[in-house]
Amino acid sequence: MKKALSILFLLTPLLAAAQSPTPESPLPLQYEIWVRLDPAHKMLHGREIIRWTNTSRDTVPDIWFHLYWNAFKNERSALMEEARIEDPSGEFHGDTDVKDGDWGWIDIGKIRLKDGSDLAPTMTFITPDLPRHADDQTVMRVALPKPLAPGETAELEIGFQARIPRTVRRSGYYHNGYFIGQWFPKPGVYQEGEGWNCHQYHLDSEFFADFADFRVHITVPREYVVGASGKGISSRSDKAAGTTTYTFAQERIHDFAWTADPDYMRIERDFIAAREVSEAEYREVAGALRLPLEAIRLPDVKMILLINPEHRGQVERHFKALRAAIKYYGLWYGPYPYETVTMVDPPFGSGSGGMEYPTLFTAGTQVLPSPQTNDPEMVIVHEFGHGYWYGLAASNEFEEAWLDEGINTYATGKVLAKAYGQGSFPMILAGIPLTRYSGSFKYSDLELDRLAGVHAAMLDPVTTISWRFSSSLSYAMNVYMRAATNLRTLENFIGKEAMLRVMRAFHTRFRFRHPTTRDFIATANEASGRNLNWFFDELFFAAKEWDYAVEYAVSTAASTPRGVFERQGKKVETTVQTAREQDRKEKNKTFHTRVRVRRLGEARPGPGVMLKILTVFENGARKIENWDGQGRWTEYIYEGPSKVKYARIDPDGIFLIDRDLSNNSYVVKSRVVGALRWSGKLLFWLQNLLQFASALS
Repeated sequence: MKKALSILFLLTPLLAAAQSPTPESPLPLQYEIWVRLDPAHKMLHGREIIRWTNTSRDTVPDIWFHLYWNAFKNERSALMEEARIEDPSGEFHGDTDVKDGDWGWIDIGKIRLKDGSDLAPTMTFITPDLPRHADDQTVMRVALPKPLAPGETAELEIGFQARIPRTVRRSGYYHNGYFIGQWFPKPGVYQEGEGWNCHQYHLDSEFFADFADFRVHITVPREYVVGASGKGISSRSDKAAGTTTYTFAQERIHDFAWTADPDYMRIERDFIAAREVSEAEYREVAGALRLPLEAIRLPDVKMILLINPEHRGQVERHFKALRAAIKYYGLWYGPYPYETVTMVDPPFGSGSGGMEYPTLFTAGTQVLPSPQTNDPEMVIVHEFGHGYWYGLAASNEFEEAWLDEGINTYATGKVLAKAYGQGSFPMILAGIPLTRYSGSFKYSDLELDRLAGVHAAMLDPVTTISWRFSSSLSYAMNVYMRAATNLRTLENFIGKEAMLRVMRAFHTRFRFRHPTTRDFIATANEASGRNLNWFFDELFFAAKEWDYAVEYAVSTAASTPRGVFERQGKKVETTVQTAREQDRKEKNKTFHTRVRVRRLGEARPGPGVMLKILTVFENGARKIENWDGQGRWTEYIYEGPSKVKYARIDPDGIFLIDRDLSNNSYVVKSRVVGALRWSGKLLFWLQNLLQFASALS
């Protein structure tokens, strides 16, 4: 069976290639968009042509569209109502606190088919999600004059205008700078037998769309510098109008964003694979993945940086981080498939940092960054990484956010550890990084993810639909930190190389597709050769804590028993004094040792999975037991010539998702170790507090 699984795993890249559109084949969705930026009135004026082909076996009577910017239209949108309910003061969701005059919206001026059929009279706003927000206008439906049969194509022309909001949810304007995301009318995803998957824009959700070919013409005042998804293919100036029109094109992406600012410095560098990756590194990764060298070689990539002049001293830090991201994501998960990638340093205070779109992402830095902290490096690696887990293996972030956020948080930690080692916590006061002038608190992403993630276990399952989490904090801690910690635990459990093969197989198989959690589980089972269903049932689909503890480990010396005994037909009493005298004469003492371990949480190992329990004695002897962890407690009794020194459950540190690692061991009569144990608890809570603060920022 394992041999068959291995063969199937090796065939996975071929299967994925057979099931995905080739670079030359046109996708069933194409966009051509013309948009003009009007900075004076903070408006976009746009026209788009959409060609949508019905690839299902269903007859489709209508088309549903996302109109995301209507989430910023008023306080009756789903996003705004959810923000006010969860956070009436506006302190936590400050980016939804819209001031008078700063609202944003999108209007459809016309919508018609290629044959001239006017669809505008059929336009209606719908609220498909529960709980309902009756006045939400982020999803629009239009009825077709004739249902679209399988294989037929609808070509629509849409005229629209949009009011650009003061930055909300990282889209909008700040002074003269613009970051324009989720800005054009966009069809939902049609799922055969189920209809349109087209959710409203919720407070705790992101996006989901089909892969498409894009060609976008952006007209801006000529002093503006523009960056966008895809590759710039032309620019044309209109001296009379004082504008420049930039044209960008990209195949096989599922969204398109752009940015414009007169202050940007545009700098280009090349990622040249032959310089960045040695033959030894290729051989090492190919061996771990069990793939031929040619399957993992990386292409060259054009790197574009748009950075603010006050940050010019950080240019090389940006490119160094991006090179590391392209290298390790490419080696481990699959070569980056596009010619270009653009990273944007948004203006300080704009609120548009840390945002990902296909081939384009925003980073975020400070005028005085700390040389000890991985900032902006962490943001650059993380946001580029989204291009893999959101951009290529395009999961539904509305419904299963962990498939992007959790996997990418896990992958980000791996890349940062490989490229930079430990980081320093970015302690900042009034915009000044204190670590520039003092010592720094070192940490790894693994530690911080774990410390936040273990406290999220009882809040909600990781796989909860995004807007149905109990709070935004639960959403963030579960889909980012807890999911990443679960994946680290899975890596420990099945081994690093097996985990690498799982991740590579999942990414390769589902490039340019829409994978689900069930797809990930099936891939993990197949590529690892194990049945891991229990792992996901306990740690992803349930709100259960994993917490095992050594309750005690105690040794007592065997002593002469007191009392009345029959000896040679007579009753003889052994007293305290005679028992002590007998014990003193005993040269080879025997000790009775009892070790009890307890399950404190509700999560448990699956069938055949055993928890290791190590007991170490003062004379160096060791005992190892294996417990299935199903009961509430178990106890082990030993008899031997030495006292117990300590006992530990999970001594190899496999199960990082254990809520309290400080109770995983019990050390006997060691004041120093005891102090260390309580220091560990203090550090645990300190790091946890810091992580919560980070999550809130």
